[in-house]
Amino acid sequence: MNHYDFSDISAHVADPTRLAALRAVALLDTPAEEAFDRLTRLATQFVDAPVSLVTLVDADRQFFKSCIGLPEPWQSRRETPLSHSFCQYNRIAKQPLLIEDARLHPFFKDNPAIRDLHVIAYLGIPLATADGYILGSFCVIDAKPRQWTAAQVSAIEDLAASVMTEIHLRSEIRTRTLAENRIHEKHEALCRAHRDLKRESEERLRTVEQLRQMDQMLIQQGRLAAMGEMISNIAHQWRQPLNVLALLAQDLPMTFRLGELDEGYLDDKVRRMMEAITQMSRTIDNFRNFFSPGQEKVRFRVLEAVQKTVSLVDSSLREVSINIAVSSLADPMIEGYPGDYSQVLLNILINAKDAFVARKVEHPTIRIEVGEEDGRSLVTLVDNAGGIPAEVVDKIFDPYFTTRGPQATGIGLYMAKMIIERNMAGSLTADNFDRGARFRVLV
Repeated sequence: MNHYDFSDISAHVADPTRLAALRAVALLDTPAEEAFDRLTRLATQFVDAPVSLVTLVDADRQFFKSCIGLPEPWQSRRETPLSHSFCQYNRIAKQPLLIEDARLHPFFKDNPAIRDLHVIAYLGIPLATADGYILGSFCVIDAKPRQWTAAQVSAIEDLAASVMTEIHLRSEIRTRTLAENRIHEKHEALCRAHRDLKRESEERLRTVEQLRQMDQMLIQQGRLAAMGEMISNIAHQWRQPLNVLALLAQDLPMTFRLGELDEGYLDDKVRRMMEAITQMSRTIDNFRNFFSPGQEKVRFRVLEAVQKTVSLVDSSLREVSINIAVSSLADPMIEGYPGDYSQVLLNILINAKDAFVARKVEHPTIRIEVGEEDGRSLVTLVDNAGGIPAEVVDKIFDPYFTTRGPQATGIGLYMAKMIIERNMAGSLTADNFDRGARFRVLV
């Protein structure tokens, strides 16, 4: 009989890491298998003992994965409480537990397994994992006292190693099966995700296309809303050159009748007529560019775009005594759509004009400053029209929001923000500054 320390066995049995290793092999409460029964039969035949067990020691019981020769009801139950367990004491890897006569053993003599399972002689080999956790025992039992020989111990050790090989094999198969199942589940999930993503992508593409079309419609609505203002400005800007042409046309017959029509006089009048016609032509070009913007991004100078935009509304602003001043701290170039950019500035200027007229502001002034901020172009437009009411300052860029009544569309500033932020990757913000509103166009 070998020397074993049987103290504190409960801590060994209840060790959470050992129990986790036992759960990991997934053999508790599984049916009997011929691979294990073959090994227990070989054990009984080799040592000429009536009983052989493959025992797995759980927290409160021992389960027999294989059992040969047990009396009933234990053979059918395939488990006993730990009160009947010798195998739980097999807790030192590679060290067999040898008992020649349990009735005479000072520790085991009162174990109920002697009475109920006829355990007199016991030879058990610990079933240890590669990490050193003891799952249970492979044992042979005799109902009479006996001395176990070295050859018998060696044979049972070899068979116990075969038991562990079977356990490891099943663990590998189970691990591989679980991995394959996970791979299959993930594959199915990926297929579903791909289908869902494809469907969502198609839906998003449709939504993006719908939004793009809506954006184009809003931009077009914004242009149409500005046409009245533009036509008024065309009339203002043509009035002076048309007056010049009319006066020159009236002067020619009178000069001819007076006999004063010479080559020098005629050259001067033709030159002045061509200047007036050129001015009118330039006006047409400016407005044509506004209403028919290019579809491709181009590089353009911000200051030039600001000056052209101001020229479009300068006459209508002067008509209501609005002073507009343009200054520049830099002359940045940006890439984008100059026609759309001009429309953004135009919307802000028209809104300022409407605020001046509605509030009857004295000495109305708009200051436009062109500069740079953090390597980007910055156009700041500031007026002295009293500012944006605090309760609506956060709503002015919302679509269809307006404070000007039913005659306004409420899409001008929304469209302006959309052009700058979506189409030109910039930002358009507004706040109150000094005695008016301040708009910052950063691109």
